Amino acid sequence: MNNHGLRRALLASFLGLVAGVSFAGGRYADPPPNLVEVLNASKAALEAAKQSNKELCMENAKKARKLAIDSYKEKSTMPMQMSSSRLKAVIGSLEAGQIAETVAPLEEVVKEVGAEVEYYKKEGKL
Repeated sequence: MNNHGLRRALLASFLGLVAGVSFAGGRYADPPPNLVEVLNASKAALEAAKQSNKELCMENAKKARKLAIDSYKEKSTMPMQMSSSRLKAVIGSLEAGQIAETVAPLEEVVKEVGAEVEYYKKEGKL
């Protein structure tokens, strides 16, 4: 009886591991829509933030977020979900007049989306 319970526990652990690996999965074969556009708008927002240009930063952050949301609606991907949520925080900081707080999240977006762009370029998809 005890041996049977151990087998069930091991089987449950193995299935959990397999399920976790499959959900942690990789990328889609094709890049998400607007990937390069989100990167470019995020870079422009970052440069504007570094120059303390609130209006230009806001314009580009909103543009990048809209592109990310549109992309996410078409094809649900982690880079676009991450970009959208971080850009929402950036826009909130800008609305509160805290432009200095926008640099770090914008750098994260540029880094993450830039890595996706590089991956798809290496794969010959971009």
